[in-house]
Amino acid sequence: AAVLDSDGFLALTAMPASLLVVGAGFIGAEVAASCRARGLAVTLVEPLAQPLARVLGEPVGAVVADVHREHGVDVRLGVGVASIATGPDGGPVVALDDGSTVAADAVVVGIGVIPATGWLEGSGLTLDDGVVCDATTLAAPGVVAAGDVARWPNEAFGGEVMRVEHWEHAIDMGGHAARRLLAGDGPGEAYRPVPWFWSDQYDRKLHLAGRVRPDDRFEVVAGSLDERRFTALYGRDGRVVGAFAMNMPARVIRYRAAIADGLGWDDALADAR
Repeated sequence: AAVLDSDGFLALTAMPASLLVVGAGFIGAEVAASCRARGLAVTLVEPLAQPLARVLGEPVGAVVADVHREHGVDVRLGVGVASIATGPDGGPVVALDDGSTVAADAVVVGIGVIPATGWLEGSGLTLDDGVVCDATTLAAPGVVAAGDVARWPNEAFGGEVMRVEHWEHAIDMGGHAARRLLAGDGPGEAYRPVPWFWSDQYDRKLHLAGRVRPDDRFEVVAGSLDERRFTALYGRDGRVVGAFAMNMPARVIRYRAAIADGLGWDDALADAR
């Protein structure tokens, strides 16, 4: 089967076609939603119990799965890909590890990225799932890193070493890295953002601010999961570490600022009531 570039894939979406998306993270889910809206028959395969479960936990993931099902996506959870072969018509045929097969006109694999740091081997920089920086984004004297490739200890989250792949983050971190270079031999300021991003899927707008884990405390503080319009908080070690909203973007903006100020978990729940 041929490998399509972006132009070729766009041309495919303009005709009656079927698509298999492997991976129901944000990239996979957005591709599935966009292609379904253009009339493609879409199958979405995810080895975890729910879409986005690794990031947002299973309660929110279950809501996302239902939204896709309601729009006609064949959502297959808890199953992975065993192999991909070329069918008799030249298109891909995917064998899943539950014994089933899916034939499609194209396959999109959205299972994460690996930072392209091979060209920096031997440079003297510390490479570990990206370019390792200090709290100010400095990777070495006179060298900074920013965006998807940079890993640094974020003091806003207890010094957790993180690498963030969001578009908005890359822009913001690039500006901070430039200021760090201008500081020269000075100490520089720590880069301590509350990361945030959004995702449009059908008529649902998903917004997340913070740094969440699937085992964080979880509480819906506005709306409800059933109505597909809600705001939920994630907590850890007595403080709010994340806020997620579906079709309630303004609340996430407010919570993002509060998280930066160290919003306590009990205080947040008391205010929500």
